[in-house]
Amino acid sequence: MKKKVLALALALSMVFAFTACGGSSDSGSAGGSASGDAEYTWKLALLGQEGDNAYDYGVIFKDKIEELSEGKIKVDLYGGGQLGATTEVLEGMKDGVADLMIESIGTLAPFSDLANIEAMPYMINSKEHFDAVWNGDVGAELKTAIGDDAGFKLLGASYRGPRIVTATKEMKTVDDFKGFKLRTPDLDMYVKTWKWMGAAPTPLAMTETYTAIQQKTVEGQENPITSSKSYSMDEVCDYWIKTNHVYGCNVVIFDKTFFEGLPEDIQKVVEDAANQAGEEVSKDQEKMDADTEKELKDAGKTIVEVDTDAMAKHFEKFAEEEYPDFADWVKKIKDADPAK
Repeated sequence: MKKKVLALALALSMVFAFTACGGSSDSGSAGGSASGDAEYTWKLALLGQEGDNAYDYGVIFKDKIEELSEGKIKVDLYGGGQLGATTEVLEGMKDGVADLMIESIGTLAPFSDLANIEAMPYMINSKEHFDAVWNGDVGAELKTAIGDDAGFKLLGASYRGPRIVTATKEMKTVDDFKGFKLRTPDLDMYVKTWKWMGAAPTPLAMTETYTAIQQKTVEGQENPITSSKSYSMDEVCDYWIKTNHVYGCNVVIFDKTFFEGLPEDIQKVVEDAANQAGEEVSKDQEKMDADTEKELKDAGKTIVEVDTDAMAKHFEKFAEEEYPDFADWVKKIKDADPAK
């Protein structure tokens, strides 16, 4: 009898122990019970605010993932660089600074040299070319290669619109840019691009750029037109120069180990949400670009058209001389142009 009582007590203690270990996961903890019972609350870090492509991608991603997961996954947005500068957030993901981030592929350059390729000047030349690359096989290969090298999982793709220069003076030609003090991201490709133009690139966090232009530390910056407007560059820059030098791609970024530790059904939901949100925000971007340009003109800002063919010609030897290891990738990307 004593043995039966002891056995029953031991069985009950094991049930209670199992139940205690199987609670819901939150804020980046992927452990716990089967995904059918799990609840996840994730912190999504964003550098911009409403109107910025990455931020808008985040809003739609949040809605999609909460809908597709039937409420099992909850996403809290932290815009305006609340959780830190991009590299700080990416480095801190393992420590719970954030669970995911939406940013350009090029921001992973400190972790993978190949990530620089996203910002290769005049490699992609249109929205149609962008779609063929980043929503096709070449883009899928690149995201896997960069992610594996950097230790992140890259999902989805959103068209950001071409990067332009906002400045305190008018410039139209390569020669005009000589000596120009331009804020750039602290990324190798951007710095080398503007040195190639003869400018004086100054790496700064985007959150510091507005003040730097006010104080004349720099004379301008470069970003897609809607992103530049969302950072209030129209308050400090009168000239908006359509260099269209890079067609960048925003992606959803997770720590690779964290993502691969999620149950397969949750991984599938995340991938579907990233893809659907990326497609949706991309559809709206061209109209947003046109609307933003009209707003700027109406506000008295000068929109400067430049000879992009002449600019592209200036960069003909750039990839070969500065990034010879990227030659095969650059060829694949250029060959994906449907206009060819």
